[in-house]
Amino acid sequence: MAIEYTTIEEVINDFQLMIDDSSYDKEAQIYQLRLLALQGLRELTFDVEQSVRTTTLSVDSTTLQVALPADYVKLLRVGYKGDDKEFHPLGSNPNLTLDDSVLAQVNDDLYDENNPYFHTDVGQKYGTGGGKNSLGYYRVNRHDNTINFSSDVAGKTVFMEYISDGITETPPKNHIVRFVLNNTATNIAYGITDGTTIKIPNRSGSFITYTFKNKTSDTFTAHDGLTSNPASTDVYIDLSNESHTGIAESFSKVINEGYPTYSVSPNDLKITASNNSNIVTVTLSDLTAAPLNLLSVGNDFDSNIVNPSTVTNHSVISQELVQLGSLGNKPRIHKFCEEALRSYMYYKYIQRKRGVPANEKQMAKRSYFNEKRLARARMMNFNKETAMLTSRKAFKQSPKI
Repeated sequence: MAIEYTTIEEVINDFQLMIDDSSYDKEAQIYQLRLLALQGLRELTFDVEQSVRTTTLSVDSTTLQVALPADYVKLLRVGYKGDDKEFHPLGSNPNLTLDDSVLAQVNDDLYDENNPYFHTDVGQKYGTGGGKNSLGYYRVNRHDNTINFSSDVAGKTVFMEYISDGITETPPKNHIVRFVLNNTATNIAYGITDGTTIKIPNRSGSFITYTFKNKTSDTFTAHDGLTSNPASTDVYIDLSNESHTGIAESFSKVINEGYPTYSVSPNDLKITASNNSNIVTVTLSDLTAAPLNLLSVGNDFDSNIVNPSTVTNHSVISQELVQLGSLGNKPRIHKFCEEALRSYMYYKYIQRKRGVPANEKQMAKRSYFNEKRLARARMMNFNKETAMLTSRKAFKQSPKI
């Protein structure tokens, strides 16, 4: 795992280890140091680190707006991801209305003189601009902590890049996946049969394999009870008569409860499932590692969708990643800025102390700004190769005839 970041707690602990009886900050309390560390982290984030975060937003079709993230400071850009894997930005429109509930007083009627494009065949009103961003427009509403969009973006998913304040803890997100299950009577091509396996992610970065087993006379007694205790990943169903909704319900019940009758607990109490008809939604909470993605990590989940022409064991009809989970992050500082943060804490603590000599305060100030300058130089990514690529970007070699 990369070690480019240091948590605020580690910085504070290291700072306290450097304090002795001759230090001017020997009376500093832990809560004071934490406050100074967070203030310094915010300043270094703005001026040096420029912590850029990304988020995915779904634009409400009715209000045409989305809420800004809790750690938002400044918007860099918002737009779509294209098939070319590049970012396609929306246009900023300062004239976009911030209240979509207000009734329109100007319409699009070409024969209405209140319309700015009245008689477009002979021109338009003075001062009305031409051209249009085909992707849509946005405007930041700081008062309501939202971004408002033009109607072109209604119901679409946009990506936003913004500068974070650096001190707001990133909350963890649950990992959510969805499966559509069928029985062979409903869908012969895809359906659950005896021996079907379904893999779901687990909370530690691996996966759990659930196996469907048919209720037959040799596995059940006359009282419809299992002859041996089942495993927490066994799903016993009467596949010959059960509907696809019943299969989904049984799968969800095993994930949530296990087999209480046989004192078999569920595989993981932090993994829950719910079903709507034959659709099963599985939620993983309190992640301990980055979860698998269903689609982008190896072939771990490929066996959930099988080709009935090559194998006899059918499986789910589809699987979908609803939300990619994350562990979240506590406030942390980049290694390049760590010494600058310690210098900031010392400088700000003694800055208004009457018993500290003026030359000590001046030395602390110079030390902080010098460490800040060094951190900015270390964080800079611009190099010779980048300069050459930039200068040659618009250059095209003439053809050789």
